Amino acid sequence: MSSTTTDIPVSTLPSSPFTTTDDHSPFNTPTAQPTTASSSTATPTSLPPRKLRVAVVGSGLAGLTVAHLLSSLHLEDGQGDQGIDVELFEKAHKLGMDAASLSVTCPCQKCALAAGRSDGDPNHEHVEGRMDVPMRSFFAEYYPNLVRLYRAIGVKFHDADNTLACFDVTFDSESGESSPSTKYRPSRNHRNVNVESPYLSSRSYKVSSDHTITLPDLPSLSVLNPYPFGRRLLGYYRIARDYVRMLAVSKEFMTQGRMMDIGKNPSEWGNGRQVSLREFLVNGQYSHDFSAFFVPLFACVCTCSFERMMEFPACVVLEYVARCMPFGRMQFVSSGVREVTENLSKNIGTIHYNTMVEKIIEAQDAKEANEKGPIVLIDSFGVRRSFDHVIFATQANQAAATLAGQHSSKPLPKPFVTSREVGDVESNYGRREEHDSADPETPQGVKVDSLASDHPFYTQMKTLAKFPYERTQVVCHTDTSFLPKDPAAWRLLNIAKATNADILATPFDEVAAELAKTKRRASTDTLVSNSDDSGLRKRNTGSGDAASTTSSGASSPTTLNNSGSSTPVSTASQSYNSAMATHIMNNTASSLGSTTKFLQTTNPIFQPKPETVISSAWFERAVVNPESMKAVDELSQQMDEQAERLLAGQQAEGNGLTSVSDRVWFVGSYAYPGIPLLEGCVVSAVQVMERIISCSPAHRLDAAVDAPEGSFLRRDAPMRERRRRRKEEQDLAAKLGGQDLEEQDQSPSGVYFRTAWKDTLEDEQIWEQQERARLEKEKATAADGEISEKKGHFLSAVGLWTSNVYVEVAWMLLLYLLAIFQWWMVFLIESFGFDGSRWAMA
Repeated sequence: MSSTTTDIPVSTLPSSPFTTTDDHSPFNTPTAQPTTASSSTATPTSLPPRKLRVAVVGSGLAGLTVAHLLSSLHLEDGQGDQGIDVELFEKAHKLGMDAASLSVTCPCQKCALAAGRSDGDPNHEHVEGRMDVPMRSFFAEYYPNLVRLYRAIGVKFHDADNTLACFDVTFDSESGESSPSTKYRPSRNHRNVNVESPYLSSRSYKVSSDHTITLPDLPSLSVLNPYPFGRRLLGYYRIARDYVRMLAVSKEFMTQGRMMDIGKNPSEWGNGRQVSLREFLVNGQYSHDFSAFFVPLFACVCTCSFERMMEFPACVVLEYVARCMPFGRMQFVSSGVREVTENLSKNIGTIHYNTMVEKIIEAQDAKEANEKGPIVLIDSFGVRRSFDHVIFATQANQAAATLAGQHSSKPLPKPFVTSREVGDVESNYGRREEHDSADPETPQGVKVDSLASDHPFYTQMKTLAKFPYERTQVVCHTDTSFLPKDPAAWRLLNIAKATNADILATPFDEVAAELAKTKRRASTDTLVSNSDDSGLRKRNTGSGDAASTTSSGASSPTTLNNSGSSTPVSTASQSYNSAMATHIMNNTASSLGSTTKFLQTTNPIFQPKPETVISSAWFERAVVNPESMKAVDELSQQMDEQAERLLAGQQAEGNGLTSVSDRVWFVGSYAYPGIPLLEGCVVSAVQVMERIISCSPAHRLDAAVDAPEGSFLRRDAPMRERRRRRKEEQDLAAKLGGQDLEEQDQSPSGVYFRTAWKDTLEDEQIWEQQERARLEKEKATAADGEISEKKGHFLSAVGLWTSNVYVEVAWMLLLYLLAIFQWWMVFLIESFGFDGSRWAMA
């Protein structure tokens, strides 16, 4: 079944504040009449029981995935007709995952004349392609389900060069326009900004067919002034020492299934307390040199300010480290995420564009409930539609607002672009002035205390309100002043922070005070400064107050806001106490050419020159703290209980009516124990699909028997069986009251951090078995030479790792020795003024 997704020019509509895309779509209000794209498939013969009707609100990756999977289910254990009618609701004029992306306007003279422009450059090469906004990179080792989904729908992806440059940005405070101590609104005057040379940059070295090693670049050695070289070398030693130490600790705890105990004393293991990243770095005595590299890097990965980064539980961040480093390869979708949205939406029956969901209520008419569905969805045009289930694939705060009937007080503007695509109308986009004046501070979410406790969605809204968000801006431009001054120092990712940024967002506490005394006594030079390790002890001077629970157990006076955080609501974008990342898009998309550098900057701490701006988009990004980790477990448990009640209601005598709240589900990156990224979108979508199947036994839903062997549901079947078996074992152990069960954390987060890596290794073995079976089948049916055997491993470096951390570290050191040989050759060649890049990948 195929669906048409043609955009139709339409007229204006009153505003409404909610976003309907799960992975931080920036849109504010629908300004067009709804357009609906429907499948041309004829209505199937009615079967007892009737087909389920499911509404999916939001078309980010989570919404598209769950809609795609549900549309792939068939009745009679996969032998009957399609079992679910899915309707997808999107408030924007196109699918949310690709809503902020844009096609590149070619600046060459031929294209300019063809478009009726006179500003073409006769010396510019022809370029084409799209820029994904925001950047959609991923590491296969951390995204096994995303990789499986991409492979199943035929989306190709490729490696990128894991290189980066870290540097500081200083601001001229004498202008009076903006001071470096200002929390928001950095100077927009380009003359007030000075981009310094990188204090750390790296290049990649290929050491085997499957592995590359990233090592730092050394400065040129000057006989007349060897001090900078020696100081830089000392800093690299500290970084390497702490990096290897963190890798060894992270991998050991991960392979043992004890990630939630990392950073604790053994006496605290299993007590449920979460060690923050700040506590881990401070108590572990990690150097300022290492922190100045590590914290900005992960603030860019998580797209958040340093304050929020320091709140992250250490287990969440270090699991990413253990999985992806040191051999993980950054991946990009070769044709852009538009291909992902097109392939996922092909089998979705109906897609409603420019349609905002305003309210969810229970059907009042019993006949309507039985014939069409017991839950009614009302959109911003007043249209009522009945469904059996409604799945929110929006942000948690927006889902809560919709359920509460509340509107955001600070809506984000629509994306701004300098050149619209063919067929787009002006009302689909925002204005530059709206982006310049956008409030970067994330508003507080639903005020749960103001709601009646008997509200049908009170429990869900209370849980959803615990997920904090930060606003961030993504700007596409051609302003190379966002890069180091020397083009030779440009890398794929260029990470900058304000010179006076407090990377640990250090609060006043006893630990920081004691550490300050120790550091003052040591008073040693560091890589990024001639002073002592002030970043580990200095009070936050780059942004507002940061208060959090200290590692000693003391707590600064704070108030808990509705975002589930113990720190004041803050922003990553346009804050001096955050890192900005500039991605050179030409390095990952060869179709963009090399004449003009197309750049994408996330969290700009200063603004690019107006004439260089191509587009601007605002997003809200979920961040993690101990409160939100508990909320993930609460939400998962609530949805499991919903499925059990629905199943019990169907098995009971009579019509088995249940509460309307039992038919509302939630998917998205936030509903996942790890870092809120694309992997969480896929995993949460699969989990909700499984819950709907489990509470609908009469429909006997399953993948179609004629589905391709490579389809996601077929490839994922062993994993679903593993999850079912594990749940049965847990339920049985709970009934028997086993002692082992009492000693282990059985929450979704506890189970995830205990089993995720073991499951990943098992997934690798399953994939290899599936590939062998595919090859044997092809050999039996295809002629010689027509078999496309896949080489390498499903999850890149995962296939070569074992469960023994010491074997992993030994193998890592061996490959590092090979890389260091190449690294030394580059240093010698470049010290004599020659080009050593041919020895490296960058």
